[in-house]
Amino acid sequence: MTDFLAGIPGPLALVVVAVLLFAESGLLIGVFLPGSGTVLALGWLAGQGVVEVWLAAISAFGATALGCQHGYFRGRRDGLLRRQLVKRFGEQRFARAESALDGRAELTVAASQCFAVVRTLVPRLAGHAKVTHLRFTICNVPVAAAWATTLVLLGAWSGEAYEQVQSTVGLLGLPLLGIAAVLVLAVWWLRRRKQLRQVQQVPSPLAGPVSTSSKPPVGQRETSD
Repeated sequence: MTDFLAGIPGPLALVVVAVLLFAESGLLIGVFLPGSGTVLALGWLAGQGVVEVWLAAISAFGATALGCQHGYFRGRRDGLLRRQLVKRFGEQRFARAESALDGRAELTVAASQCFAVVRTLVPRLAGHAKVTHLRFTICNVPVAAAWATTLVLLGAWSGEAYEQVQSTVGLLGLPLLGIAAVLVLAVWWLRRRKQLRQVQQVPSPLAGPVSTSSKPPVGQRETSD
């Protein structure tokens, strides 16, 4: 990416990066595009004096935020997304997924900005789950600004250690993603146990009161020798 961007003029490099970042966060094809690596490469160009650092940060942030907004509104009116997910997971599971996203929308939307692939999918899922636009924007925009600015500065300050910085940034996503997966599984397991306990505590309507009396039914005469 750095070799490609270094071969074009600075203003055109900003346009190319903006288009890539918009597609990475706003279009489904974005799951195959490099997001963090593109921003780092833009920061490296800024460190070489090809573009201004502040302009690189604003361009990266603006393109990513606009892409997320596009994905959110696409999710709101994309009926095909619902049909595909319902077909794969079932109506009840899909309804629970929507409910979970709505209940933890702030954390989910904010954390998704730091991970490839989910940065592309979560805005669409949030829009489809009817998360309000204000909630989505409040959670997404500040994190997108911090994400873009941090990567631009890392690329600009890396100098000769750019390749090491790029490798480190790519690897950092793996343990964070693992931690997030463990937390999700832990929450699911705890909720499952709670549901099972509630089911066990509810008495069955078919179970009637157990009689402890040994007296014969009324009307039955006792016989004696």
